[in-house]
Amino acid sequence: MDGSTGSERAFRVGLKIARRRGFALRLVGTFLRPVMTDSSYVPLMNQYLDTVVNEIQEMLRGYASQAEEAGVRTTTRALVGDPGGTLVDESKSARVAVVGKRGRNRFAGRFLGSVSAHLAAHAHCPTLVVPEEWESDTSSELQAPAQQLAHGDDAADEPLSLIEESKPRAHKRRVFANVSDQLNFDSEVVVGVDLGTKADEMLRVAGEAAHMVNRPLALVSASPLNADGHWGPNPVEHNIEIPNLRRPYIEQLQESAHYMSEQFPDLTARWQFFDGTPAGVLSEASRTAELIIIGTRGHGGFPGLLLGSVSQAVLNRAVCPVLVVPTPKH
Repeated sequence: MDGSTGSERAFRVGLKIARRRGFALRLVGTFLRPVMTDSSYVPLMNQYLDTVVNEIQEMLRGYASQAEEAGVRTTTRALVGDPGGTLVDESKSARVAVVGKRGRNRFAGRFLGSVSAHLAAHAHCPTLVVPEEWESDTSSELQAPAQQLAHGDDAADEPLSLIEESKPRAHKRRVFANVSDQLNFDSEVVVGVDLGTKADEMLRVAGEAAHMVNRPLALVSASPLNADGHWGPNPVEHNIEIPNLRRPYIEQLQESAHYMSEQFPDLTARWQFFDGTPAGVLSEASRTAELIIIGTRGHGGFPGLLLGSVSQAVLNRAVCPVLVVPTPKH
């Protein structure tokens, strides 16, 4: 908590999670100590630190009072130190960490700032990043919020196409004037299925999250299958090889859907495989989805190490909440 509108939204979301799951709430306020090079400023620095800590404690007490009025047991912690490192330490004993998002930018790391990026990358528990809220200006022609593309503000939409899916959507959804039917994930929890990653923990968390918000699941995987930059001039070889390339993705999606049906028999789950970049597909999905769930480790369809390129891009570009789940390599 830092008193910003972003942390206010994070508090509201965290309070809802705590109430629905029966968790206690932990509110943390921290800030970096300014660097002073003149010893004459030491007395002023001590006064400044005391004042700031007192203000943080007062802010946290106000939020704690709201939480306890809602029936949620709450503790607070105010201190001087590295905010990112402090929250990572707190995550060791947490079920979920919730943090606000300061804005969107295509340049990796700029929007999140060091705190959100550091927490999402290193947390010991799932981290929920809550972005700015958005609402449509009209109810007759819904417009999903735009998300900035990785290769520039003036670039055309990324080439994304649906290759295969398990079944069409069974639930009712809104229609957006600026969103294609295949990329409309209205009222769904979207999970990025990472090829070659042991995803049982992420799927379990996804099932619990979908149950909590009472929304169906959409399992999504993607890989660029187009010829541009990947194939030679022989279209026959290209067409023959595509089924072999997409087979492991389809098999993993099917296995993930089977796991969900066994673990959460009352939950509706479907899957889709796209020709396109994983970051592009998930970022586009965030324009209409209820929630995006991704892992921090992986390779193949969702490449990257600790908060790698895909996770970073999705966090930077997403316009809905993103839940980042630590996932070990297979």
